[in-house]
Amino acid sequence: MTLLSVSSLQAQMFNQKDVMIHNTLQEQQLKVAKSYYEKINSGNFDNDQYYDLFTEDVKLFYPKFGFAEGKAGIKRFGEQVRNLFKSLTFELDKFNFIVTDNTVVVEGVEKGEVYTGLTFPDNKVSYGKFCTVFEFEGNRIKRMYCYVDPDHAAEDERILALLKKHNQNGEVIDQNEIEAQTKKVVDEFYDIQSGRKQGSLVELFADTVDFDLPGNEQKFPWVGKRHTNKEVEDFFKVLFQNIRSEKFTVEYIAIQGEHAVAVGQLSSVILKYNKTFNTQFVNILKVRDGKIVKYHFMEDSYRLNEEMN
Repeated sequence: MTLLSVSSLQAQMFNQKDVMIHNTLQEQQLKVAKSYYEKINSGNFDNDQYYDLFTEDVKLFYPKFGFAEGKAGIKRFGEQVRNLFKSLTFELDKFNFIVTDNTVVVEGVEKGEVYTGLTFPDNKVSYGKFCTVFEFEGNRIKRMYCYVDPDHAAEDERILALLKKHNQNGEVIDQNEIEAQTKKVVDEFYDIQSGRKQGSLVELFADTVDFDLPGNEQKFPWVGKRHTNKEVEDFFKVLFQNIRSEKFTVEYIAIQGEHAVAVGQLSSVILKYNKTFNTQFVNILKVRDGKIVKYHFMEDSYRLNEEMN
């Protein structure tokens, strides 16, 4: 009887030890799952510490983005996320975690701003709810499947294009192709503006655009922010009603991916004052899906205001 009691006690101790080890591993896995969202909140999801959360052969799924494998797939997904969102925040205090075996299921709430400037959720069409299933190998994520409606701001067609980045043949567009498309649109813009080519400047802009030309809006009606294609069309009408271009020279254009920066000089007669204004300028553009989605034009607006009296 004594031997049986000792044997039984030892079995109980081993079982308790297994449970403790199992519970400790689950705590680590839960910590890693939380860390994933914390790193996105802080913007630190493109470094070794972030990639170390995953196994080398990790599998990823995200609606309309599709499937990806390995840390290279995680990196590609992160790049597309940065293209899609200006800001993205997970409200961790509203998360519900379910932990079992080597799986952590997360039900949560997210909010943010997409690249067009629209915020979500609006709590009418979008509610910011999502669910993600993490499967672990030890304390690293081996499988991450996200279930969420990616139509964050009711722009499903645009968001699909951003997540896929595909051409007509269904092939993923590489960086060189993206830059070639950016160059084509930017070159066409300046060709039309200079009169070297016939066409419509307005048609080169997306329906929604981040457009800004800083200055004294009360004194110069063409300056200020615009947000829609129609407002861009009005800008060019008002601009050419109020100025006469004498010279507009683009000295060089730098392109990286979707982004372009043009540097040059201009000379314009401000008709109201019958004075010529000369300045250098920097034009910052962003091209997506063949359309200009960002246009920031910076000149010496302070000197323009001072000279036109």
